[in-house]
Amino acid sequence: MARTLTDLDDSELQSLVTNYGHPKKLHFNADFLDFECDLVRRSEAKGRHHDVTCFIRHPEGWVVIQKHAYAGTGIFRAPSGGANPGESIEEAAIREMHEETGLTVQLREFILDVSLDVRCPDRTIPWRSLVFLADAVDGEVEIVDKYEIHAVKIMSRNEILGTVQDRMQDTGWGGFSYRAFLTENFFRTLDELEKKKKT
Repeated sequence: MARTLTDLDDSELQSLVTNYGHPKKLHFNADFLDFECDLVRRSEAKGRHHDVTCFIRHPEGWVVIQKHAYAGTGIFRAPSGGANPGESIEEAAIREMHEETGLTVQLREFILDVSLDVRCPDRTIPWRSLVFLADAVDGEVEIVDKYEIHAVKIMSRNEILGTVQDRMQDTGWGGFSYRAFLTENFFRTLDELEKKKKT
């Protein structure tokens, strides 16, 4: 599937809604540090302005990753990645989750569709995150892509929403401010959906 600079195809997004439900739409803006802006610009240069983030439910908790840039900080987050040219969002999600966690996942629900304004010194770069609930259905928790991923582990929800969130905010990184926002809203929205199912 050809991806334009706007990056995400409306018909594909509608298909995701049909298959996985209507996500909550949110907006966030953050001041990114210079090195963070450089990373976003690299993605932009390839025509990518999005990521697919999966909160992977595992029998022992939630699967989270740590990248080399923040190794040893105690910060872990939900794995994410982008679709390559010719690759669907679903295909990208399954591939990226395997590369980062060693697991085969099944997408369950489309939880959030978040627009982000990446504020850099020279300009603001638009970004978008498609956030899914996924289940681990096969494989072992291990790093496949050792170039990108430093560590992968399973954490409880309380750990993720407690100490990890605090550490993210303490870094002063715009990206972590955004990831903390995504994480908090993912679990809040998941709770809302679960409550609706029970009524």
